[in-house]
Amino acid sequence: MSTFFRQWFSPPVFDGDEDKTRVAALLNVLLWLFIVAAALYGLLAPIEPEMRYRRAIIIVPFVIAMLVLIQLVRWGHIRLAGNLVVFLVWLTFTVAMLFGADYHNPAFMGYLVVVICAGLILSWRAAIGWSLFSILTNAVILLLGQSGVIPQSDTATPPFAFWAAQTIYIITSTFLLSQTLRKLDDALAKAQRELKQRKRVEAERGHIIKELESKNAELERFTYTVSHDLKSPLITIGGFIGLLEEDVRTGNTTKFENDLERIREAKDKMHRLLNELLELSRIGRIMNTPITVPFAQIVEEALALTHGRLTAGNVHVEVCQDLPIVHGDQPRLVEVLQNLIDNSAKFMGGQPTPHIQIGVRAENNAEVFFVKDNGMGIEQAYHQKIFGLFDKLNPRSEGTGVGLALVKRIIEVHGGHIWVESEGKGKGSTFYFTVPTAT
Repeated sequence: MSTFFRQWFSPPVFDGDEDKTRVAALLNVLLWLFIVAAALYGLLAPIEPEMRYRRAIIIVPFVIAMLVLIQLVRWGHIRLAGNLVVFLVWLTFTVAMLFGADYHNPAFMGYLVVVICAGLILSWRAAIGWSLFSILTNAVILLLGQSGVIPQSDTATPPFAFWAAQTIYIITSTFLLSQTLRKLDDALAKAQRELKQRKRVEAERGHIIKELESKNAELERFTYTVSHDLKSPLITIGGFIGLLEEDVRTGNTTKFENDLERIREAKDKMHRLLNELLELSRIGRIMNTPITVPFAQIVEEALALTHGRLTAGNVHVEVCQDLPIVHGDQPRLVEVLQNLIDNSAKFMGGQPTPHIQIGVRAENNAEVFFVKDNGMGIEQAYHQKIFGLFDKLNPRSEGTGVGLALVKRIIEVHGGHIWVESEGKGKGSTFYFTVPTAT
């Protein structure tokens, strides 16, 4: 039961809309304040017995209307509830004035409450509008009283004097309230801008921290794999140097030549590793000037660079029409296509009719490029692993295992991302990636 009452009396909260939440809290306080005030006035205010029925006619509908407005606030109709609150407050005081059109009526100064409610709930402009309307309403009621249309108490003071005094009160209050509200609105807007700025900075900081954690983890893997892969050719060279010495002593020239060739292979492998690591380290630091270039031109250059492997493997390449124009580092983007095409051609397996398709598709209002093949395919467990440094699914295959890591880095520097989709072994694979397109 206590939870129910606490929920009923508590103002609603609208996530992501602080201004709406603030107005809802203010409306909640005002509406309950009006209900309590009306109830106390109805019970405690002195009044002649014959006037009690007339008072109840005003207070009971007023309280019911306030309860309905509280429910509207809870449903999120804040603007509607705010306008209705101001209108009902104005209507209540106006009806009360109709029972006695003079300054003895407590409702005579109630229009100040209308102006204050309009300013706090709606805006300072609304306060000005309602102040003018209230002044006009009071003037009409006093005139109706003077003409005998509605009741008026006998008084020697001209009604105009009280109307003029009330008008001064309302105008002064409206001016002070509007200036205060404008300053509060400016302060609130400034605070919201600072809060948004702070949230943006916090989000950027969180993003940077995650990126640093990712880079640190990548650096650890890099350090391990580099030390491991670079040690391998060094160990090979060291071992065969000892064999060369034995070959020289025994005069076995044939074995000497074979061992020397193994040393050259180890040297060449180390040379390739160092060159590709150097190339990987340059991405993001050394960039060519971004230009706008047709993606078809990038594909054409990449196909020219991979012509030898494609011809040797009898690989048919299909390039889709209507490729978009992209914006970026052209040589690097050519390098991306070259690596992906070369990778597809290399892992065709026993496919009798090797085929590669290069194209683009629309996805979530963005252009997604793809290189699709009908080769060996990649199992789901390795879809992320293949983009790691030196992560080769087949250790005996040619290459150093840097190619796809290089591709991933280039794509990320361009603000895009890359992923692979494959149904498994023998089902082919498709590499998807995004890069900025010309607007």
